[in-house]
Amino acid sequence: MTLATPRPDRHPQDWYVEPTWTVRALMQMIALDRDYTIWDPCCGLGTIPCALAAAGFTVAGTDLTDRWSAQTLGLPHLFLGEHDFLGAQRHMVEFWPLLSVIFNPPYSYEDDIAERCVRQALKVASGMVCALLPIRWRASEKRFGFLQEEFPPLEILEFCDRPSMPPGTALHDRDEKTGQLIAWKRGKTDYAWYVWDRHRPRPDTRSRLIPPRTRAQKIADRDHDLRRVGALPQLELAA
Repeated sequence: MTLATPRPDRHPQDWYVEPTWTVRALMQMIALDRDYTIWDPCCGLGTIPCALAAAGFTVAGTDLTDRWSAQTLGLPHLFLGEHDFLGAQRHMVEFWPLLSVIFNPPYSYEDDIAERCVRQALKVASGMVCALLPIRWRASEKRFGFLQEEFPPLEILEFCDRPSMPPGTALHDRDEKTGQLIAWKRGKTDYAWYVWDRHRPRPDTRSRLIPPRTRAQKIADRDHDLRRVGALPQLELAA
């Protein structure tokens, strides 16, 4: 294992929390087969499994560290325990015959960790693999062979809105001057869903844009996640 150059401004395990609307956008852009169980092996606080379960999919989540069950964020039964996705031990989920993987993999705390995670997902999945990664991830000389020759994605779905990905340790942080919550307020990196279908290998990747949201929708989406993690009162979540 080669550690990447440490960056003091980043979470040491690349634990960054995707907003729920990014998962909803994926479901609007592609047809996910409901016969397949969907596994998020880097589930963090359970954003992806909870969003998919709310849409009626059968889902499961694991992670290197249990960050979910102690948070009482709802649907704790979807968390199937701590598991090193890149380790030698296999998880029972990998033996399910109809399996897709949707995840926001770590990106930089170890060299090439995102590619290794995607390769592992393509190895265990029998259906689709969808990875939420920066758009710049594809612009790499050493990933040319992987993305162009070995495993070309079926699609790359690029966000017109920049998703904000706050560290999981900063979801309750407030601006020192205004006192306002800062999580999910403003994205700094362009992201895309990289989509593979194990039944439909594609020699030429298609790129599409995920449409921008309205201002009102952006406010509602951020409010949903702030309430989901308890940064705003949970009582008002259902209102």
